[in-house]
Amino acid sequence: MVRLRPMTAEEYREYYRHSVASYADDMVRNVKLTPEAAQERAVRTLRDLLTDGLATRDHWLKVAELDGERIGTLWYARLTTPAGTEIAYLFDIEVEEAARGRGHGRRLMELLEEEIAAIGLTRIELNVFGHNDVARALYEDLGYVEMSRQLFKELGAG
Repeated sequence: MVRLRPMTAEEYREYYRHSVASYADDMVRNVKLTPEAAQERAVRTLRDLLTDGLATRDHWLKVAELDGERIGTLWYARLTTPAGTEIAYLFDIEVEEAARGRGHGRRLMELLEEEIAAIGLTRIELNVFGHNDVARALYEDLGYVEMSRQLFKELGAG
């Protein structure tokens, strides 16, 4: 059975390093930042969001386990929208590479929904990069609705 548990301080240090690298890679790929600019932005973004690390108020960092073996991570928070509505925001979900393709991403999303309901929130929002077709299909299958779409076009020199 898959279960979620709080991330330990040691796990958080590794998670932070991995998240900075992963987010920077996504920004190079999707936002077309240079690797250096993406690294700087990723560090700044995580530092600004997780001001007190694991103790950051209204942020939850979880490890997903199956039979005691780590299979993934979740990071979500309680946020207030510009309209004043409290929501849950899923900052990160990742299934370990060796555990992918077995329905664990779906199960993590179901567990997330249970945790969000338990803290009294009724809405989850998230962002997914355009290239991530697997995640987009999962979210749509789970009933998530697209709220906006950003597009770009590279123009040739001249």
